[in-house]
Amino acid sequence: MIYIGTLAKLTGASRKAIYLYESLGLISTPARKGNYRVYTQATVEQVRLIRCAQSLGFRLKELAAALSTLPTGEPQSLALISQQIAHKRDALQQQIDAAQAQIDLLDGLQQQLRDAPEGWWCEEGVDSPPKGKV
Repeated sequence: MIYIGTLAKLTGASRKAIYLYESLGLISTPARKGNYRVYTQATVEQVRLIRCAQSLGFRLKELAAALSTLPTGEPQSLALISQQIAHKRDALQQQIDAAQAQIDLLDGLQQQLRDAPEGWWCEEGVDSPPKGKV
């Protein structure tokens, strides 16, 4: 039998996080033995998956549809999980592309400073400074 303290130690999740996962439907409601929650090995794996996904930048809301549990305790669909991964990857790639564009602009400005340190100008959409300002 796996009690919540053991589940927390096995997964690195706090008790509070485990309660949250349960309330959001990310893990199935555990059986009870008296006043104690009793978890299964499948729940250990589910919590590990949630923690892994969080470490990769997923928010719990993003995981809710893909990881919400059926009455059997099984995840809804691996296809939904795969979709969430693809969506997260695309979002990260867009961030990388935007950062690379900014780096390219910085490199261009740095080159301008090397070529003509007295005449550089940096305002989007403007090729030269206003008259009288250098």
